[in-house]
Amino acid sequence: INKIEKKIKERIEKIKQLGANENIYEILTKSLAPSIYQMDDVKKGILCQLFGATRKIFGRGQNERKFRDQINVLLCGDPGTSKSQLLQYVFKIAPRGIYTSGKGSSAVGLTAYITKDPESGDLVLESGALVLSDRGICCIDEFDKMSDSARSILHEVMEQQTVSIAKAGIICTLNARTSILAAANPIESRYNPNKSVVENIDLPPTLMSRFDLIYLVLDRPQENL
Repeated sequence: INKIEKKIKERIEKIKQLGANENIYEILTKSLAPSIYQMDDVKKGILCQLFGATRKIFGRGQNERKFRDQINVLLCGDPGTSKSQLLQYVFKIAPRGIYTSGKGSSAVGLTAYITKDPESGDLVLESGALVLSDRGICCIDEFDKMSDSARSILHEVMEQQTVSIAKAGIICTLNARTSILAAANPIESRYNPNKSVVENIDLPPTLMSRFDLIYLVLDRPQENL
């Protein structure tokens, strides 16, 4: 027990020393996904997402308004630019991280589904990916290939931080205070510089506005190489 306590104290002191360093932001940026070269701006945005923000509550009683403290990030760009690798890395280091693919995810799988208990035969509500990643990060790959029904659910989750369900006589509201890190490819699989960002990504404006940070990860061909 004494050895464990010593190790804990040593680790706390190291973290305090690291926090006092003026270049802590750069150190953390380099330590996030070190196998991926450069992309420092993207890594800084993901770091802010991992740490989260401050929850703000304005007013009291009926006039109370809450502002979410989760940051949503979208990575959009050409194939082969290590977007999926970043998602996998964040999924592994996040305390409550869930990784899912947009093509293989349904609206029910993301929110909650109703099943029968094999022993009692009663209806039971089982949580989906967004509810399970409450107070964590939900990484969604192939975001552009999601169905419209699955995508429409994200409107409530990304702004209100809840999932409302009314199925088979079960009516409830579940907490989904999750940050969403999504990766998507442009319409023609490659980014077209002649089109605007909105035309390339092809996502509904209501969903685009819910992403706080949108990064374009481009693979620019160079004739010299």
